[in-house]
Amino acid sequence: MKTAPFRNLRIGALTRPFFATHLTVGLTVGLVVALTTSCMVDDADPTTFEPLAEEYEEIDQIQQPEAPLPENHEGESCTYDAHCPVGSPACVDSQCWDGSDGDPCDYQSDCAYSGNRCFAGTCWDGGVGDPCTYDSHCDGSAPFCADGACSAGEAGDSCLYNNDCSMGAPICVSGECSEGGVGDSCSSDVHCGESAPYCSLGSCSAGEVGDACQFDPDCSPEAAYCAFGECSAGAAGDACDVVNDCGPAAPLCVVGDICSAGDVGDVCGYDGDCSMSAPLCSLGECSLGAEGDACAYDTDCSMSAPLCSLGVCSDGQLNDACDYDSDCSVDAPYCSDLTDTCQTGEAGSPCSLNADCINGCHFGLQQCV
Repeated sequence: MKTAPFRNLRIGALTRPFFATHLTVGLTVGLVVALTTSCMVDDADPTTFEPLAEEYEEIDQIQQPEAPLPENHEGESCTYDAHCPVGSPACVDSQCWDGSDGDPCDYQSDCAYSGNRCFAGTCWDGGVGDPCTYDSHCDGSAPFCADGACSAGEAGDSCLYNNDCSMGAPICVSGECSEGGVGDSCSSDVHCGESAPYCSLGSCSAGEVGDACQFDPDCSPEAAYCAFGECSAGAAGDACDVVNDCGPAAPLCVVGDICSAGDVGDVCGYDGDCSMSAPLCSLGECSLGAEGDACAYDTDCSMSAPLCSLGVCSDGQLNDACDYDSDCSVDAPYCSDLTDTCQTGEAGSPCSLNADCINGCHFGLQQCV
């Protein structure tokens, strides 16, 4: 079948269905687009949103700066620490303070800026003379709390006990720290240190030879005797007042007030100044009194040489020196005037006088007959 010619078609018949179809499609597409658009999420940066007017007012209030703090100085008024400047940060009694020595305080923090401590309502650095109750209230330069004040504990510083004193002056004597050295004040040996351990006449002493003393215990073992107010070793020649001032090596206190062993040649005033080894005091020296020893009297001589003849002890035997017959023994009873020696007086003995002989003297021969 052929197609009818185009000219035979009516425009109206084609137009109504065409537009109806296209209108329906257009409405459907528009609805879909509208629904799709309403469900989409906006990817824009939220910070680009313009805030509301109320938000502008709130931002203005937050960013508004506080009123500047008054430029307070130490001693000016305040209510809180925050009202005080950095250099005087503590508000105490309604005034700003820097916490230096003498400033008022309620807490340790009130003194912290200056590195001090709060004690009894006042800031202190714990130095010499600052008030305290315990050592912990004092700093390293004055670490000892002595009688309510911080102290370095050095020689001469105040103290009540040894614990108030430093190692350099560890002894508390009469309210002052002391080294206990030579010349330091004391009332007993416990107040004296190792270098001068003896308390003598109120002062510490080493107790060495020549140091002042009152009694033997004031002296060291090396100078154990107190003689005439000075420590002495009690050796030969050392001064003494009594025998107790002398040591074992020189146990005798002899004439001249010196210690002596009393040996041969030692000085003496009488026999008591001499030892058993040289028991006779002759011409100011201890002697054995043996033959040939110096003498002034027969009493200066021993039993073995009992005669003092011409200044020496003699037993008065043949040819011994003599001055008188009394200087000679019974074995040689004649003191020859010719030779000044003891002789028997028998024939042949030297003589110059008849008295030198038993039977007389031959003057020409100068011999007894």
